[in-house]
Amino acid sequence: MRHPVCEEALLKPGEMKAVNIERTPIVVIRSKTGEIFALRNVCPHKGPALSDGSLDGTCSASEPGEYNLEKDGEILKCPWHSWEFDIRTGCSLFDPDRVRVKTYQVTSEEGTIFVHV
Repeated sequence: MRHPVCEEALLKPGEMKAVNIERTPIVVIRSKTGEIFALRNVCPHKGPALSDGSLDGTCSASEPGEYNLEKDGEILKCPWHSWEFDIRTGCSLFDPDRVRVKTYQVTSEEGTIFVHV
């Protein structure tokens, strides 16, 4: 079932909005590129709201001493212990096969963002 969350214009690139849908805490995120994602707003480690965290990137290295910023603004970092989750998949960066947060389908119609639960 789809639920209206907010007007698209009210969620700027790089911003997050915490909502509750059917008693489920959800964070709606607009990436720096304008794409919209929704994830369960609870860190699986100790339970704080992920929306109180930050949107960052991650680094990779192709050789020693070289660092490349990747997924800028697409890594959601928990405010308590800095656990990191990819906003596209909900997978953690440290153990993507076992630790993740639930993701939800998001659509936009006539300027309104909807989350499907």
